[in-house]
Formats: sequence, C-alpha cells, structure tokens
Amino acid sequence: MPSEKAPGRSMKEQAQHWMTPVLDLLFPPRCIVCKQPGADICSTCLQTFMPVPEPVCEVCSEPVSTPGLCDRCRQNRPAFFRVYSAYCYEGAVQQAVQALKYRRRKSLSKPLALSLAEQVPLPAAENALIAAVPMHVDRQTQRGYNHAALLAVELSKRWGIPLLSSHALRRTVNTKTQVGLKYTDRVENVKGAFYADSHEVTDHTILLIDDVCTTGATLDAIARILLTAGAEAVIGITLARTI
Repeated sequence: MPSEKAPGRSMKEQAQHWMTPVLDLLFPPRCIVCKQPGADICSTCLQTFMPVPEPVCEVCSEPVSTPGLCDRCRQNRPAFFRVYSAYCYEGAVQQAVQALKYRRRKSLSKPLALSLAEQVPLPAAENALIAAVPMHVDRQTQRGYNHAALLAVELSKRWGIPLLSSHALRRTVNTKTQVGLKYTDRVENVKGAFYADSHEVTDHTILLIDDVCTTGATLDAIARILLTAGAEAVIGITLARTI
C-alpha cells in the first residue's frame, strides 16, 4: 500500500527548497571523501566503492569460500528470503555512511541510493513495497531523521515501488546500539523490538532497506515480525556489508 501523502509543504520547507540552489551556488558542496568541491560525493570516489566479492551466501550475502550457504544460515536460517548488499563497508563507503548517519549529510542519500541501485538488481517481486529499518521515535527525534528512510525514499523513486507507510512498521523498543555486540547478543537485543501492521503488509513482498548489514540479526528480527503480520516475503537490501 503506498504511503499516505504528506500535507502541503510548510513555509520552512518551501524556504529550504528555494534556498538550497542558492546556497549550493555560494557554498558548493564538497565530496565527503576527497573534499573536492562540486558534489556531496564525487564520481571518482564513487568508483572506489568495492563490491562485495563473490561467492556470497545465498541467503545473507556474507562472502563464503564456496557457493551455497554460510555456516550460520545453514544452522539457523533467517526469516528473510535473502539479503542483497552492494558494497564492502570500508574506505569511501564507510566514510559516506558515517557522514550520512552522524554528520547530517542527508543529501548523500540520493547518490548512495542510486549507486546501490546500479549495483544491486531490482528483485523480481509482485506486490512489492519498500520499507526502511525503523528507528525508535526517541532516537529519531534526537538525530532528526532516519538515514535508512532517506535511502528508502530515493530507491522508491528510482524503482517506482511505493513506500510502506511509516506507521505500519515501527521500532517499539529503544534498543541499545548493535555496534560491538556479538551475534547472539545482537539477536537478543532486537528480539520483540518491532511492530508491523497486518492491514498494510499482508500479501506484500517487503523490500527492507538499511545502510549496513553486519550479521543480519536486525533484518531477521524485522522479517519475522513482517511475516507474522502476513507479508508474503521479506528481502533485505543494504548499501554495504561488513566483511
């Protein structure tokens, strides 16, 4: 189901819309990696993004020595159908993601999403909806935005697939960060932390968007909630993957 249309732009939003080109002219954006003026991330630095090396696990996209499943997915298969990750989380990719998440470089979402779309083929799925891994309302209020949602909006435009409405998939528990946690701790950390509205997800394939996949624990937890709510399938799509 497409997301609800937002009301008309506020005066502040209209002012930002008209002022952005003027500010870009007076103060050109600089590449987050090489600092050259002209773009938030330049084409040269985009070309340094390293694709995830093949072969990868047929479910979670972790690099493996031989085609098939990784040990973790073989022993405990996740709820999602599979995850597609475009690049290794290192170098310029890592710099760009951290700038998007922690330095308010929201305009990076467009070039990063377009680069992801060029690297990852659009999954063939009927009745597909795009959804972002949700942030808890307290954390999103503190940060001011959900970086995964920014990527999801751009991918929705690129692929012509509607967005799941923001209230239909929510993080109901303000979990601690997953950074630095072992896999089993990550699983426990996000268990029961999400809610999905069955009225909106039933019979849909959900393309679940995030910036980075590390172990897939968060994507798995959300996939379980979505499938319980009636989703047909869940496919994770991330800009990067830790190697």
